[in-house]
Amino acid sequence: MKWIKLLLIGWLTLVVSLSLASLSGEISAQLFDASRDFQNFIKGLVMSGLVVPIVLYLYQHVYRMTGNKPSTPVYSWKRLYHFFTGVFLAIALASLGIIIAGYQGWLIIEDWHAPNQWYGPLLINITFAFFYEALPEELGLRGLLYDVLRYRFATWLSVLLQTLLFVLVTIAVALIQALVGLTPGVSINIGYIILILCFGLCLQLLRLWTGSLWTSIGFHLAYLEIMRFAISPQQYGVSPIITYDGSMPELGALICVIMMVIGGIIVSLAILGAKRFIQKST
Repeated sequence: MKWIKLLLIGWLTLVVSLSLASLSGEISAQLFDASRDFQNFIKGLVMSGLVVPIVLYLYQHVYRMTGNKPSTPVYSWKRLYHFFTGVFLAIALASLGIIIAGYQGWLIIEDWHAPNQWYGPLLINITFAFFYEALPEELGLRGLLYDVLRYRFATWLSVLLQTLLFVLVTIAVALIQALVGLTPGVSINIGYIILILCFGLCLQLLRLWTGSLWTSIGFHLAYLEIMRFAISPQQYGVSPIITYDGSMPELGALICVIMMVIGGIIVSLAILGAKRFIQKST
């Protein structure tokens, strides 16, 4: 039953760390009147500072349990170049979504803002999102939890179970935040649950066809920044990269999100299918 213990400890590590990180940001604001950027710095520091060392430690137990330690783990720096695979794929799919929405007249770009208006906030947010969201979540969920599940179950079932655990992390953190009197970071509804289900599936498939966790990290980070600085900047209160309008701008923005998430799933499945076909043919 060791795999169950590792699964539970890994899952709880993510839930507790996310809860403590959000709480630390709130405390820094109340006690020290910290700016939003400093709050985000504290949250990222707490999140990665807890999750990364704990998950790397737990991985040693996973290797002993499976009796196999790969020479180049999925999180190895030697696989770092796949970070850009994830980033470029997310940008390409989002661009395709904008082109499709623009062709239909749903979304029309009115203005490209000068870089000096947004590159500073973008760099700050990239740093925050990397340490608070992309790195610890991918290392814990698409890394550790998936590998523990894969030890016990088939690939397809491990992917589905990991995706469900991803949703449960989000729900659990929102409930904890509400219980301690904090405003939940996300609004839990059926639409959001469907989105993160598909997003978690997409990220896991990206790791599978590249064999690198850095692909998931890159895609996750690019997705967040595209959402915050291109698709819904008003929701996050940041300086936008583009300003758009159109006959149905909300639908156009939704098409971009769907193109990134569902497009990522389709591309990953197509590549995995092609690789499987080639392996059977040789």
